[in-house]
Amino acid sequence: MLNTTDLNHYSAYYWNITLSKKEDMGANIYREYRSIALKPFAEKLQSEYYDSIEASSVITKKQCDKIKNIEKSDAPLQYVKLCEIVISEITKHVYNRKQVYIPYVHKLSEKMKDNHDCSNCSGSCKINHNMHILDLNATNEEMSKVLSKLQMATLPLYSETMFPDEYRLLRSNMTMLETNLTELFFLENNYLIPKIAEAQKTINADNR
Repeated sequence: MLNTTDLNHYSAYYWNITLSKKEDMGANIYREYRSIALKPFAEKLQSEYYDSIEASSVITKKQCDKIKNIEKSDAPLQYVKLCEIVISEITKHVYNRKQVYIPYVHKLSEKMKDNHDCSNCSGSCKINHNMHILDLNATNEEMSKVLSKLQMATLPLYSETMFPDEYRLLRSNMTMLETNLTELFFLENNYLIPKIAEAQKTINADNR
């Protein structure tokens, strides 16, 4: 039997393999995204992923609440509690993207449009460009760890609950969230971050 440490290592390994396979497929599906400019690309991520994931998280949290109100057995509720933890982390992740990175992309795009040169800022630039890319990578890594826990979670045996359909719906919702987030990670890592880095280089902000 695997101990907790073994499970954590296996969970991370399984997640990395799954993400790698999806990235291989995504490389062909999303190739046209390379030609989209930074600002419209970020807006596309917001409309097709951030907003969608945010709405799905709200719906899935309501499903968790519904199950908690009708379920009496402790064992099945462990899955619901895990889902709530993951949903909470997803909500924070998307909020960070919408409140921090979309505005930053807009500012960066405006600077490019104005032919701004950060080398002339004399240290007065408060945007802190480098930290944005570092934080993007770090927060994606943290969310990958959260989702790897979900990969290892098993749905309670339907024999242990009187509400199997409610759990099936919850698991279906969680699977959809996981799929959307995996696609989002691929798009951010392979397109958004390089586009931001290129924009920073254009205005000489890559070392600021």
